[in-house]
Amino acid sequence: MRTLILIAAVLAATPALAGPYEDALAAYDRNDLSTAARLYRLAADQGHSQAQISLGMMYAFGRGVTRNAVEAVKWYRLAAAQGELHAHTLLGAMYEAGQGVEGDLQKSYMWFALAAEGDPSRIADRDRVAGKLTFPQLDKAKEMAAACRASNFKQCD
Repeated sequence: MRTLILIAAVLAATPALAGPYEDALAAYDRNDLSTAARLYRLAADQGHSQAQISLGMMYAFGRGVTRNAVEAVKWYRLAAAQGELHAHTLLGAMYEAGQGVEGDLQKSYMWFALAAEGDPSRIADRDRVAGKLTFPQLDKAKEMAAACRASNFKQCD
């Protein structure tokens, strides 16, 4: 009986085996940001789109890594290429603000428009940027969004 209690205590103290993304979430929750960043990178390198977004956000805000907007955009793009609406929104914001990329309102509109197709709460972002464009620029931005969508988010730059 004592052996069973000891085994149960050891198992309770041993973390469950999870993938790098789940381990990154746990590390982030513990505020162990350098470990979270390392684990997010591992999962992101394996193509995990949520890890790519999370790692990009860590770079965007300098949490556990040196703040680097260019690196943030890199990870957002990888997730966006997988159709992640949140990544589309983040790219729209980066292009609108000129963070990590040269400011480009047409690309900002394109990403917000793509996000708005699956998330109506992004319509306001899309429309805000549309108000900053001329009619020819808006037409071009709509064409860019259509081409991006048609390529399954592979030809968006």
